[in-house]
Amino acid sequence: DDEPGYYRGGATYRKSLYIPAEMSGRYAEIYFEGVGQEAAVYVNGNLAGEHLGGYTAFRFDLTPYIRCGARNSFEIRVSNRYNPDLPPLSGDFTFYGGIYRDVYLRFLAPVHIATDDYASSGVYIRTPQVSGQSATVEISTLLNSGLDSGTTVVVESEIRGADGRTVSVDKAAVKLAAAERHRTVLTRFTVENPQLWDTDSPYLYRVYSRIYDKKTGELLDEVSQPLGLRWFSFDYEKGFFLNGKHLKLVGTSRHQDFNGKGNALRDEFHVQDVMLLKEMGGNFLRVSHYPQDQVIMEMCDKLGIITSVEIPVVDKVTASQAFMDNCLDMAVEMVRQNFNHPSVVIWGYMNEIMNHRPFEFGEITEFTRELAQALDDRIREEDPSRYTMMACHNSPSRYEKSGLVGIPMILAWNLYYGWYGGGLDGFQEFMETAHEKYRGKVLIISEYGAGVDQRVHSYSPERFDFSQEYGVVLHRHFINEIMKRPYVAGSNAWNLADFYAEHRVDATPHVNNKGLLGTDREKKDDYLFYSAKLLSRPFLAIGNREWKFRGGAETSDGVCVQTVPVFANTPDVTLKVNGKSIAAKSVEDCTAYFDVPFVDGENMLEASGEKDGTMVSDRLVVDFDLVPQELDSFTQINVMLGSPRYFDDREGGLAWIPEQEYRPGSWGYTGGAPYRRSGNLLGSTADIYGTDQEPVFQTQRVGIESFRADVPDGEYSVYLYWAELDNDVEHQHSVYNLGADETGTSGGERVFNVSINGTPVLSRFDIAGENGPATAVIKKFTVNVSNGEGLTVSFGKVKGEPVLNAIRIYKNY
Repeated sequence: DDEPGYYRGGATYRKSLYIPAEMSGRYAEIYFEGVGQEAAVYVNGNLAGEHLGGYTAFRFDLTPYIRCGARNSFEIRVSNRYNPDLPPLSGDFTFYGGIYRDVYLRFLAPVHIATDDYASSGVYIRTPQVSGQSATVEISTLLNSGLDSGTTVVVESEIRGADGRTVSVDKAAVKLAAAERHRTVLTRFTVENPQLWDTDSPYLYRVYSRIYDKKTGELLDEVSQPLGLRWFSFDYEKGFFLNGKHLKLVGTSRHQDFNGKGNALRDEFHVQDVMLLKEMGGNFLRVSHYPQDQVIMEMCDKLGIITSVEIPVVDKVTASQAFMDNCLDMAVEMVRQNFNHPSVVIWGYMNEIMNHRPFEFGEITEFTRELAQALDDRIREEDPSRYTMMACHNSPSRYEKSGLVGIPMILAWNLYYGWYGGGLDGFQEFMETAHEKYRGKVLIISEYGAGVDQRVHSYSPERFDFSQEYGVVLHRHFINEIMKRPYVAGSNAWNLADFYAEHRVDATPHVNNKGLLGTDREKKDDYLFYSAKLLSRPFLAIGNREWKFRGGAETSDGVCVQTVPVFANTPDVTLKVNGKSIAAKSVEDCTAYFDVPFVDGENMLEASGEKDGTMVSDRLVVDFDLVPQELDSFTQINVMLGSPRYFDDREGGLAWIPEQEYRPGSWGYTGGAPYRRSGNLLGSTADIYGTDQEPVFQTQRVGIESFRADVPDGEYSVYLYWAELDNDVEHQHSVYNLGADETGTSGGERVFNVSINGTPVLSRFDIAGENGPATAVIKKFTVNVSNGEGLTVSFGKVKGEPVLNAIRIYKNY
């Protein structure tokens, strides 16, 4: 919506539930996979517990409060309010509230495997020694007893292979005292000739932990956990090694929301995301900036995706003991709840923590360093087998002066050269410098990318134009430079999919559109490029396939020649258009570019190639709106002024094309220059109020004198599109754009007249004065053209420079 901000406050859930009488005598608890971000649980009017933190699981004992054989009232009070003692305090994503993951009522025997150890499974699996010949497996099982007297139970630990067959099993009698908690039972196994877990063959054993009543043999409780036998290491010079073999980690980061759903996703959406990463050829997922649904981790285990998981200490801290305690609790929850996943090799705990300038000075910086050290110490104490990581932004001096660079085992960097600032080549220069400066520190590129609106295309791509084409330019440069350098252990493109960030504007307001996929998981060209780059199996896909309504100006003889990319890992590609072969081209850096002569109407594109004796092919039907240069036969034209971009108006079913200068017999503008904001960046990134077609309104021609179209006689609808881009956009500033925002300066008063074919239609038109800044305005006029005069829209200066953002001309009769 156009209203800044989103609801941050309290809400209450209520539910009445009948609990059968046969549950009497059992231990009862309520388990939440995640609630944003504070929760208090009341059962039958009694406070069962409170939890802080929106991204980890928690549980409360309900045994004293429930009534079996009766209805019970549950009340869950939640809040996503700003709490200075609870991270995240700030971040480039929306902090949703509410119960957004699954909730369970669980009824267990009085003697059971502990569920109250930070809501973990109560079973911890360690593999202190793994090789191709044998593996040592240590299983720690925590027991709780709710009995008033002592008892003896039998604890069984079993390892099964993926085929369900028992590999090893052990039983031990254990005496428990009355009401004893967290009694640890340790079992050690040796697995001979183990099947190893790796990214190509993620073999999973299962560990079953069971409790039996010693007297009756009754099964009291059972917990099943994954077991992946692997060993790994990072090397400062050579990168990452899995099972003794070098492996370049390449993948993405991931936020947990989806188009129109926020964070409240069903399990299958999480499954789909990890499968899309694997389908692309990725082997590395940065679970950012917080722990996510356990389904994500389960899928990474199953598909062989190496993962990094982190807690949401993002951008800012509060120098309070409560803030530190909450961070430490989150770190322990993260580690214990995800301890048994073989996919996890890294624990992260801070992201761009020095992004806000006040952090350079004073007490807050010292607290940040103390917090980082405390988190690193606690995580290493909890899990000495994995690595710790901090993700830093491109201001290394801040991290050096604050003493942060020496704390984590891995220094990760979020780098946006060629997007927010600087040229693309600054990226490799930074990597070389970091490698030399931070000797001994493992280097990972934890974020890089470009904003891409899949509706926007350009054959003159440039920084911050949000075109598909510039996205491919940037990603190609980054991944090639990463692949050249063995000391870069891994990289995560930002992001797997677009995600909601309420404060953002850009081409798609309230969305960070740096994803390789859209919020609805539509595949952008970036995703297709990575598929060709990373997959070993034959791959071929025609690019621009998401361009639903495509068009362009005639270039010659009834066709419009436009470049179409084909992404492939085959040596060469042949392309047919409407059944005719137009070219066979060698594939260079996973892409072959074809000049396609589009005709008006339907165009069938067929691409094919061969790799290792396997043919791969792809087909794409393009319905093309050809705009002739000579307008003898005319239907419509939709032109964006001051821009080389094309825009796919999916809502209106329109193909918007770039401007051209007028020549007799054709169409185009006269006079003026494209609007450029500070830093000479194309157009504006303001949120244009009153529309969701921002790219149509975010560029304009300043000082335009006229727009002419030599159309034949008839009746026409002329639509003129405006938004004032040069007044009062300071409120749209975002720290996360790192200086690439509007400047907030005013272009002064702008007043002008508009006439069509000599007839005044707007007098002393003041866009901002009448409508407000950055607000979509469309004026429609019906015009009769006769005597071969064509259409001429003229602009007369009164104050300031006349502007026009876009024009649509449609023939009625």
